[in-house]
Amino acid sequence: MSQTLQEISLSEVIELFDGKKINPDELSSYENWAMDFFHKEENVREPYLQMTLQLDISAAYDVYQRLYKQLPDATFTAYLMWNLSQTCNNHPAFLYRKIGNDWYQFKKLPIFCPIAVGGNARFTEILLENSQEQSLAAFFVHYKQSLQAVADRKQFIPIAPLVWSVALFIGNLPNLQFTGFTLHTPTKKSGRPYFYFGKRYESEGKKWIPMLLTFDHSNLDPFVISPFIAEFEARIASDQYL
Repeated sequence: MSQTLQEISLSEVIELFDGKKINPDELSSYENWAMDFFHKEENVREPYLQMTLQLDISAAYDVYQRLYKQLPDATFTAYLMWNLSQTCNNHPAFLYRKIGNDWYQFKKLPIFCPIAVGGNARFTEILLENSQEQSLAAFFVHYKQSLQAVADRKQFIPIAPLVWSVALFIGNLPNLQFTGFTLHTPTKKSGRPYFYFGKRYESEGKKWIPMLLTFDHSNLDPFVISPFIAEFEARIASDQYL
């Protein structure tokens, strides 16, 4: 699929990213209530909540250095992104998207990354398709090749708006060590969470990284975020990906 394609239909997005309309009968009573309640402006003015976490990556960085850094095109940023997308596979609510008036669940969402390139373009965008099905080694190569493909881009060319609205949004701000970060929220409430990693740092003998998580309360809340983060932290410290 062309990343710059501006016209793409809902049916094409559903086929490309393995989506299906959610059956309310398969959801819990709370999910049905929340998906309706938090998207009504007479109830809630702003359904998006934001939290910035300081993640202890000491064990994860050690495992990466020992086992994964030698893989072709490996970077720790790509390592975090791949594990985040893999964690989403086990937590369906992170893959729910509202399009129009209907909710859908997707199984093969691409990763969207804003990339700073400077110059007149200032930023560009990459779309990493099939990331949730790729091995770690394959993802390292895919990520590096995608960066190289846009490195010399002179103009900002956005991806298709519908694709952008459903993709896994994972940003990286390697030069900014933040303790709080607030994103502007979209006028179209899609249920899509936003992730941003910040600058890694050391404190009290440990390595840390800030991570912003912006989420729509209609389909995500601290109850489901807690096990999601716990699994992500366990995954990045795992030695099982070779």
